[in-house]
Amino acid sequence: MENFNPVETPAELGLKLSSDLDGERVDSTYFKQIVGSLMYMERPTELHLRAAKRVFQYLTGTTDFGIFYKKNGGPILTGFSDSDYIGDLDDRRSTTCHVFMMGLGAISWASKKQHVVTLSTTEAEFVSAATSACQAIWLRRILEEL
Repeated sequence: MENFNPVETPAELGLKLSSDLDGERVDSTYFKQIVGSLMYMERPTELHLRAAKRVFQYLTGTTDFGIFYKKNGGPILTGFSDSDYIGDLDDRRSTTCHVFMMGLGAISWASKKQHVVTLSTTEAEFVSAATSACQAIWLRRILEEL
């Protein structure tokens, strides 16, 4: 994997992965070794293996990247949240994602499938905002203690 050519993004633009029941199966042990415990998949196919390898191509080109925390960045907690309406093609659930920053550096990031099936983009955004608000309250309490 050291000989991968770097790519600009960790995934192809607009790529939506699914179970791909008709795809060509790959060695599940090899796939689990690549992905580790990040994501469990029972029957990986060539489509899933290509997606996992693309992440490694992206990482190859970003080994010099990092987050720089400035001392005078300020104690302001800023958060951003979003959702991907019906992001999972198999179970039709949306994905919630958020990032929280102190100054210019990210201190918390998450991307997780929502627990409920939403019926509209507005509802998916509301679920995402509520989840992110809970994280913001928790972070604020931690920062107050520190």
